[in-house]
Amino acid sequence: MRVSAILLTLMLAWLANAWAEQATLAQLTLREAIAQGLERNHQGRAAQFQAEAARSGATAAALHYLPSVTLEESWTRSTMPVTTFMMKLNQGRFNPAEMNSLNNPAPVNDFKSAISVEQPLFMPEAWAAQRGARYGAEQQEAIAEQSREQVAFSIFQRYLAVQQAKALLQATEKAVEEGRESLRQASIRVKAGLGLRSDELRAETNLAMTEQQAISAANNLTLARMQLALALGGHSGRQVDAVDAVSLRHPGQQPALLMQLAQHQRRDLLASERAKEQADAALLQSRAGFLPTVGAFGSWQMNDHNRPFGREQDSWIAGISARWNLFDGFRTWNRSSQTLAARSAAVELLAQNRKEVDYQVQEAWLRHQEAEKRLLVARSAVTAAEEATRLLSKRFDNALATMLELLDAQTALHQARATLVESDTTLTLATGRVYYAAGTFLKEVQQ
Repeated sequence: MRVSAILLTLMLAWLANAWAEQATLAQLTLREAIAQGLERNHQGRAAQFQAEAARSGATAAALHYLPSVTLEESWTRSTMPVTTFMMKLNQGRFNPAEMNSLNNPAPVNDFKSAISVEQPLFMPEAWAAQRGARYGAEQQEAIAEQSREQVAFSIFQRYLAVQQAKALLQATEKAVEEGRESLRQASIRVKAGLGLRSDELRAETNLAMTEQQAISAANNLTLARMQLALALGGHSGRQVDAVDAVSLRHPGQQPALLMQLAQHQRRDLLASERAKEQADAALLQSRAGFLPTVGAFGSWQMNDHNRPFGREQDSWIAGISARWNLFDGFRTWNRSSQTLAARSAAVELLAQNRKEVDYQVQEAWLRHQEAEKRLLVARSAVTAAEEATRLLSKRFDNALATMLELLDAQTALHQARATLVESDTTLTLATGRVYYAAGTFLKEVQQ
């Protein structure tokens, strides 16, 4: 009795502390939890920033055909004959009388101020790079959307885990109450001289074990709430409680229709498609190395030998240049072969991903059907276990059944209730997994 009293005291203290914490817990519905998680979850935020970086890269690649303008200010001092000659020419200070001193000139200063403009006219590699960057940005956006689906489904799982932990705690507390009643009955029979002391000890041991399970169930609930808070982007140690019963509509579509839907809705498949298109663009970019490039250029400059931004004389230059890579040691050729192989790999990965998505939909559908059948069996088992416990309790009161038989029935009832809770949660989770496999989970829970 002393051990039982100690365990009971510890359990009550634990529950009192849990109830006190529950009064200050953040309580959220599933939709509120998912909305908060999509806003604060670090994984989802990281994916959004990566998509933003890819979009910025695509924008930068699209601006490649805009002109580049540079401003330059430089100072040079030299005694090199050719250099000093050109400096004085640019400054407009060359005197034919200095021809005799060209071989051994005095030091000359030159401040050059220049504005230069370069305008690409025909750059096939830049066009292909722009196309590849756009597909890369779309791929990263699809990955970010898939990350949102993953975050939402993870929150859904944690939310269900909290509800399951609460239901298991309630079932365990009910088992504790039934264990106390059995102990009370055994004690009354012993005092009346109608029962055995061993029956009372068995009932006491059974109650102690059930109370230990209740302590573990309360701790599991606390941990489940902490995991939910962590999935929402909260600080470690914070707890969030699930307040509403999760109910998803039955996925009435057949697997073939769900597979067809998944092929269009799955963001990871879209990301694979964009990866293949990006590989196409990379192949075009590598082959564009065999084509010429054309660009225009121009510059206006001022030169002065005394001060920066001075203007003893100004000049300008403009022109058009074309470059054609005739031979670079087969580097362009081998780069083209490399990108062709990479494109083939992207095509194969896309085909494999499509097959895996079909399998995931079929698996989710079969697991959902399995969960429905298991739930029906679990409900029947609880009904049968409750009736068996009721009958054995009456038989025990009339000395027609032993305490061991009654405790076995109560244990079976407790296990049946726990299995029912688990089966109910599994069915809800399986329903959500069907929508997740089809790529419509986030739309479904936000309706």
